[in-house]
Amino acid sequence: MTTPSLDVAIFSYNRGDYLKNCVESLHRNMPGVRFTVYDDGSDEPLTLTYLQSLGEHVRHMKSAGDDRHGGYYNNMQAALDATQADYLLMLQDDLQVVRPFAHQDLLGIDQIFQQSPDVAFLSPVFLKGSKRAYFQKSYQPDHQLRCYRWLADPLDLGKVPRKYADVALLHVGRLRGKTWQFASSEEGNGVLADSLFGDMVQVAEPWVFYIPEEPAYRGRVLTFGAKLAARMSGNQVKAFVDMSPQTNAMFAQRSLCTYPFAEDFVDTVDPSVRKPYKFNVYRTRWLPLVLNKLELWLRHLSGR
Repeated sequence: MTTPSLDVAIFSYNRGDYLKNCVESLHRNMPGVRFTVYDDGSDEPLTLTYLQSLGEHVRHMKSAGDDRHGGYYNNMQAALDATQADYLLMLQDDLQVVRPFAHQDLLGIDQIFQQSPDVAFLSPVFLKGSKRAYFQKSYQPDHQLRCYRWLADPLDLGKVPRKYADVALLHVGRLRGKTWQFASSEEGNGVLADSLFGDMVQVAEPWVFYIPEEPAYRGRVLTFGAKLAARMSGNQVKAFVDMSPQTNAMFAQRSLCTYPFAEDFVDTVDPSVRKPYKFNVYRTRWLPLVLNKLELWLRHLSGR
């Protein structure tokens, strides 16, 4: 049996500390995997210094794109076009690989794809505890292939994350077979995926998750509210503690009735980070949240 090949693409912009945490977690938990950083025109000095240290692993893109997402989706297309692997893991710089990813994980993923010929996307991400009720209602365990599949709900018209998510493991051959071209939004890609493929599958043993309380750019700009919240929270990356080999083994042997919510299995190095985890640092305090919304509203009115 030929072992399938896997590449990793990391998309970055002006968050050097987060990118470094992501890459280092990749080295620790997916050692030897081929990876490329697609940087969307970073200009922050510390980020540029770290990008330079990565050498040939970096592609400097800054491709044309819409204001909200920069060149993100064009860069995703470039990553898909460039890979020669069977599967492509799409990551963002504010993610961390939180447990050892073993050969057996890759074989399990390959089996899911082989037994699901209409599937092109798998989710490698732990579930968010803030959406616990939603996922427990929407996901049904597939005990044979050890994964979770969506339950049909005629009232649920959303395509994200049922059909597609930006952070995903891609079946390269199936996407190319349908001449896939990324749309300019997650929602647009969900609509496209719905027309071409079956539902996205959630792996039972995810291995990546979003760093909580991260600074989120909008239109290549950090709002004053986001900057204020980052200063109030300490400006450091709220990194996770990697799963130990023993915990990882227990995680892989658990019953699928125990859903893989990040808050139940992954802890931050800083024990003061509250659960359920919050994302976008301005959401952690009311004043930065209000200031962020006000600035985005004013920018929208002014056409910026």
